[in-house]
Amino acid sequence: MFYFTINEGERFRVVYPDGHIELVDGPKRIWIGKKRIEAMNQYIAHPGEFLIVRFRDGRQEHLQGPASVWFDPKEHHAIEREDALPISAKEAIVVYSNAAEAGKVERRIVHGPATFVPEPGDTVHTFSWHGSRGGDAGFEKVPNGLVFQKLWFLPDQMYHDVHDVRTSDDAVLTIRLMLFFELVDLTRMLDSTHDPIGDFVNATTSDVVDFTGRHDFESFKRHTEKLNDLATYPQLAQRAEQCGYRINKLVYRGYGAPESLQRMHDEAIESRTRLQLERATQKQAQDLEDFKLERELLRASRHRAESEATASHELAARDHRRDSDLADAEKRRAFEREQRVHDLELRTTQRAQELEFERMRLERLRELGVDLTQLLTHNKADRVIEVRGAEGTHVHLGNESND
Repeated sequence: MFYFTINEGERFRVVYPDGHIELVDGPKRIWIGKKRIEAMNQYIAHPGEFLIVRFRDGRQEHLQGPASVWFDPKEHHAIEREDALPISAKEAIVVYSNAAEAGKVERRIVHGPATFVPEPGDTVHTFSWHGSRGGDAGFEKVPNGLVFQKLWFLPDQMYHDVHDVRTSDDAVLTIRLMLFFELVDLTRMLDSTHDPIGDFVNATTSDVVDFTGRHDFESFKRHTEKLNDLATYPQLAQRAEQCGYRINKLVYRGYGAPESLQRMHDEAIESRTRLQLERATQKQAQDLEDFKLERELLRASRHRAESEATASHELAARDHRRDSDLADAEKRRAFEREQRVHDLELRTTQRAQELEFERMRLERLRELGVDLTQLLTHNKADRVIEVRGAEGTHVHLGNESND
């Protein structure tokens, strides 16, 4: 009971009666006597954390984890543990630092990827921009609706509804847009504006009001595609460039109208749709009739063409048969003529051969001393007249027998 044990990993303050203090680390066993023993708290910072150590002489240190500090009331006023600020790629923060000279503040930009641990006197700038209110307000932008510390360099987008826009014929509309933008010059943005989203909202609203005021309601509906064109938003493009931003694209998402105007518009659309359907129905019926008539004409034309083709074929066949018959007849007559000529030539040749044979026979008989006249007229005439002339020449004339 007269001793005090300090375990390993602990630290105590031992206050002696004369007031001086001794720091004792365990493991250790000490005599108590008249000494006062006080436990000391240990503050630990893990990776991604840091310790803020405030000293009694006004100094301040920031220790990035892993780190540990034993709180000593003799030296320390307070120790706090804070989370370091992680900064991803394409992100940056703005830090304001108190310089060595009194009253002078410097600004620096810290780009990611990094884990930011502020130095004593550093203040990370907190941005407070216009943002969506949410709820029933839709995408209406309100001041201080977006509070953050890290800026984003990647392309971003936002919805924006422009309310109570009047056409030239006093139709009140709500124009719904989507903006695509990108931060390209952070220094220019810091030097030229404290709320670029608010500037975008005001410039876009001005451009939309100017565009809508130049059209009546029907003309507005016919020209809504121009709300997708960047050329329709000159004030937005100019202000974005001044703020260090680039507007990549705007998308028109439609419009809203009061219930009465919307009801009239819906009725007009319904009426136009009904008329279009009726016109389409009549057109389809007429197209059907035209189709039937065309098919009938086509069938008639095809039937006529087939009839003409059949008649032409029959006529051609008849002409071919006639020509074939004529050719056959002509060939037959030519053959008969040739045959007759051949027969005549054959008979003539045969007759000539017979006569030649007979002449040779008679010539031979005469050479043998045969009386040719007597031979030729023997038994061939009823009456014979013999005419004798000089030098033994004579001619027999006789009539052929009736036998």
